[in-house]
Amino acid sequence: MVPPTLGVALAHPLTEPFQLPLSPLAAATAGAALVFLVAMAVPRKADSSEEEVRPVTSWAGSLTPAQVVTRALAVALLALAVAAGRLGADEELDNLAPALVVGVLWPLLVLVSVAAGPIWRWVDPWDGIARVLTRERAPAGAGAVWPAVLPAIGWAWYLGAYNDTLDPRAVGAALAVYTLFTLAGSVALGRARWLSSAEPFGILLSWLALFPRRRLASWRPPRGADVLLGVFIGGILFGAVRRSELWGGLNTAGLAELYAALGVLLFSAAAAGLLVLLRLTLEPLGARSAAAQSVLPAVAGIVIAVALDRNRLTTSVQLLPELFSDPFGRGWALFGVERVQLDPAPLGAEGLLWAQLGVLLAGFLAGAVVLARRLGRGDRPPSALLLAVLASAAVIAVVTH
Repeated sequence: MVPPTLGVALAHPLTEPFQLPLSPLAAATAGAALVFLVAMAVPRKADSSEEEVRPVTSWAGSLTPAQVVTRALAVALLALAVAAGRLGADEELDNLAPALVVGVLWPLLVLVSVAAGPIWRWVDPWDGIARVLTRERAPAGAGAVWPAVLPAIGWAWYLGAYNDTLDPRAVGAALAVYTLFTLAGSVALGRARWLSSAEPFGILLSWLALFPRRRLASWRPPRGADVLLGVFIGGILFGAVRRSELWGGLNTAGLAELYAALGVLLFSAAAAGLLVLLRLTLEPLGARSAAAQSVLPAVAGIVIAVALDRNRLTTSVQLLPELFSDPFGRGWALFGVERVQLDPAPLGAEGLLWAQLGVLLAGFLAGAVVLARRLGRGDRPPSALLLAVLASAAVIAVVTH
């Protein structure tokens, strides 16, 4: 028999309604049911339309003059973020790097990619620098993305488990180290080969750019795609869980950082395992690609929902005008922008949770539609159930605050 105190401790985070009129468990159940029903109800439709033939990956082909200009600006912005993080003010609210990189650019690039197309091809600073350092004319295809799994785990640890994610010095150092690592790999092994197989952010953003261009149905995920997507899902969701009631006292335990690192690994492994199981379920139906295809929109929803957590995104957006005017926190007013008045919770506590829940479910419902279009109704229940299980886990992670 479970001791009463332990039972209460385990049940409370899932049954406490927090800021919503329903508990996380009820919200997760309702969300999972909705995803499952949509996956079962939408009619099958072969979408073979491929109106867009231009490349969506940042490393493929040559660049237009406009893309050269936007990439030069992106390289300058990267250098500014590194310099501000390492040399600017110590406080995160007075330094450009945390708000720009972690607060705004990461979720914004994901949102634009899944909504409008290949923004990363226009702004990829690492490929922009690597094209100057290397003169290769190698094909842009990737045979597998297994090498990207380890860097993705590293970033998942930084965003979800590291205690000083928004510390300006840490942001500047992380950007600088990752830039050197990416450029070294591009020079040593070839730009296209490295970026298409070992640079997780560019790979993910390139995949997301297929969604609005009607090329997702014809996409054939490379080997390791399900594991890489699982790392993104598990790692990002762990960041939300660690800030929730579910993680609780583990944040103040003696080995808190070790527990958090193990949490990233376990969550990543669990999500990757679920996606591998989804792919194995679809393989006998000749639709193994549908596993990664249906999960991609869900990844975008998870990234944006977690970025909204604790008003980080809305606060960062409000801070950017001031911080661009004074990126190092030295009291400058380069563009005449003075100290802004922050609204710490523009959506309110309940409104924020509803927004997170809406964005999250929008991603999973889009994934359910993608899955339904690939399969006959009689073949859908196992894969639809797995997608619903993943959706319920994501809902619980996000709303238990």
